[in-house]
Amino acid sequence: MKPLKCIRAYLASRQNRLLAVLLLAALFLAGCENKMGTQRGVVSGTVTDMNGHLITGAVVTSHRSLFKAETDEKGNYSFTSLDVGSHRLKVERNGYFLASKTIELGYGLVQEGINFKLEPLDNMISFIVSRRGSNDAVIDITCQETMSVWIGWRERHSARVQTQPTQVLAQHQVILAGLFPGADYLFEVEGLTADGRRFISAPGTFKTVPYGDIAGAPDAVASFKVAQGSSGPVLSWHYSGIDPVSGFRVYRGEGDGNLALIKDERMVFAVEESFADDDTVPGRLYRYAVQAVDLDGNVSSMSASLNIVPAGRISEDLVWKKSWSPIALNGDLIVPAGRTIKIEPGVTVRFSSSDEGRTGYRPEICELIVEGTLIAEGSLAEPIRFISAAALAGRTDWDGIRMVPGAGQNQSILRHLVISGAEKGLTIYNGDYQIDNVTARYCQTGIALQGASGTALLDMTFEDCDSSFKAESTYNCSLQNVMVRGGQTGLSLAGNSNFSLAEFDVRNVREVAVKVVDRTAPRLRNGLLQSMKTGLLIGGCSGDFQYITVDAAGGVVVDGADVQNLKNCILVNRQQPGTGYGIEEKTLGRSYVYNNIFGFLQATRNCDQLGAPIINADPRFVGGNASEYDYHLKADSPLISASDRNGQPGAYGSDI
Repeated sequence: MKPLKCIRAYLASRQNRLLAVLLLAALFLAGCENKMGTQRGVVSGTVTDMNGHLITGAVVTSHRSLFKAETDEKGNYSFTSLDVGSHRLKVERNGYFLASKTIELGYGLVQEGINFKLEPLDNMISFIVSRRGSNDAVIDITCQETMSVWIGWRERHSARVQTQPTQVLAQHQVILAGLFPGADYLFEVEGLTADGRRFISAPGTFKTVPYGDIAGAPDAVASFKVAQGSSGPVLSWHYSGIDPVSGFRVYRGEGDGNLALIKDERMVFAVEESFADDDTVPGRLYRYAVQAVDLDGNVSSMSASLNIVPAGRISEDLVWKKSWSPIALNGDLIVPAGRTIKIEPGVTVRFSSSDEGRTGYRPEICELIVEGTLIAEGSLAEPIRFISAAALAGRTDWDGIRMVPGAGQNQSILRHLVISGAEKGLTIYNGDYQIDNVTARYCQTGIALQGASGTALLDMTFEDCDSSFKAESTYNCSLQNVMVRGGQTGLSLAGNSNFSLAEFDVRNVREVAVKVVDRTAPRLRNGLLQSMKTGLLIGGCSGDFQYITVDAAGGVVVDGADVQNLKNCILVNRQQPGTGYGIEEKTLGRSYVYNNIFGFLQATRNCDQLGAPIINADPRFVGGNASEYDYHLKADSPLISASDRNGQPGAYGSDI
């Protein structure tokens, strides 16, 4: 027994030494991490659908992290360790459109309530009326994923009735009983997944068989689609019913008008499952539906009604109504000189990702080209939306809106618009325009001014665009009250004369917040610039840059330009404290007085002694949430009266 005790004692001493070694290693690594100053933050939130129902299993990712977060049974997600800085969060879930949001994460910050609302896809639930009798009907339902479904239905002039929910399956068959012979019925299918996500189908209609009719109406057509062809709309469908058919009936309605029969089974035969309508006018709205007719003359229920605006050059003044929304464009629409198109508030226009008409500036992609007049006046409550029709929208799905003035153009008005998924959301050439309250979202370039003269833009918003705004070779143009959130580059001015930029708030930009390389006298006043890299890049001619607050790793870079009037600015480096330069001058020996520079490795570079800041002090901002940090000065800030006019410098100062 004595040798055994010795062995046990020896092993115990080895375990103690091993534990001690591991403890020392942990303390060493912790000290190294503290010494390295690893910076992390925490982000959490909830994902719901548009009706507030919680969504489980949604995957949240950041463009700067390899980690993923998945929502739990209560729709909650969280990241416990993300790098400090800008993050573009993206949420994906089967059955829903992609959603994204850009946030700014500070050191040690816990950001809660970063919530998302997902919009469901349009085709999660499809159906056909497989059989109609005098007193009943059978609805076959297909779901993109398993769910329990029920049907809400009513006779056209009666109260709504709802069936009992089915089991959770992908395929369902529901029988509606107790119907009236020869009556018209309206219905829609609702579904609920096992994890609580809700979807609703497009509305459907059918008519029961009147007494005395031959029983056994054919199945309704399936996969009904309307697309743009070379000479007008092209309809396509598929019939897979058991009953042989003699042909199909095609119905068309224009605008708010009722559907009317334009082709019957004597002209659209059973072997044909498509129809090209070459008797349409570009720019008008048309609605289509199809029925199948069997050999006994029985008629199927009508397909869903689909609308389209034929592409091409319009030949008349047009009005697009809210009741037509959403309006589908599968090709270029051109408004020629002398013609006007007016769009009511609340209209949504959806652009296909390919130009089936093969026209316009770029035949492969859809465009709205306005050579005449566009009156698109939305409202704050009901904006007009120009969006991509893609299920998962990209930044280049359609070309955008081109304002190209022609002879006889009246003033165009663009107000309260939302443009998304376009390569260039809005391109403005020289012309007579009123443009305000436009939001460009998830575009490659939000808005571009090219060669314009005297154009004034007011109240612009840019969200997650690669490049938010570009102005090139313009004269006496202006941009006032603009907000940028996210993207690669904020605002870019090149080759302009006398461009005025005022009251701008640019945040969460990855590269350059504002770049100015103009020909003559740019004027920038009262702006906030927040960027991971460079706040303000100046080149070209002399300009007037005053009352600007910059928060960036590199504050201001003056590269190959004339001497600038750069003063009354606050330059800080909250992004990467202790690095970079407040003002970096590529030409030696220039001076930039009346600027406060704080938090950089070096206040100025290549500036003479006069180029030092007037006060190298902490501005004492109000602060707050990192994503919408408040850059107003506190009452006890040392900069309250530090401008050249004894007022406060920075974005919220004034030279009056």
